[in-house]
Amino acid sequence: MIATLLLLAAAAPMPGSDALAPARAGKIRCVGPDTRARTCATMVRYTVHENDSFDAVVTGVISTEPTILIEYHISGQVEDGAVCSTVRPVDFSSGKLSKDGVALAPALETSIRERLMLMLQPLAGRKRCYRDKVDGDGIVSDITVDGLVRADMNQRALWVSPEDGWAPGM
Repeated sequence: MIATLLLLAAAAPMPGSDALAPARAGKIRCVGPDTRARTCATMVRYTVHENDSFDAVVTGVISTEPTILIEYHISGQVEDGAVCSTVRPVDFSSGKLSKDGVALAPALETSIRERLMLMLQPLAGRKRCYRDKVDGDGIVSDITVDGLVRADMNQRALWVSPEDGWAPGM
């Protein structure tokens, strides 16, 4: 579950050259979708700027027993058709943790942050990019870290409309 957050997923390339065109049209990126439940392991709300840089709010499930969410901010750039950002521990350490919309008890928050930061360490400071490809019934995001292909990190994704009722969950 935490790995899904770090991985902000025989395919054909997505049509068009604007990797964040759906975000420009107001859609939200849903990583790890469950189409029956209308849930996403991670949801990314992008604000795309004219120079292809972006800011985003990421909301994701980091625990299912109990269900705990993190919301944090990232920024990055579209580079050669791939959506890229540097994995920064400060983005995660300053993120808001919650259970059912309520802040966590201090002891639980400390424990979860410690585990999160431990899992994040191998990617800290590294450039993570994704490039979407159409794969039959959806999208697969091919992941690279510092330019190296990481097929083990590939993820399924969808672009969803805010009014369609999708929410973080697993």
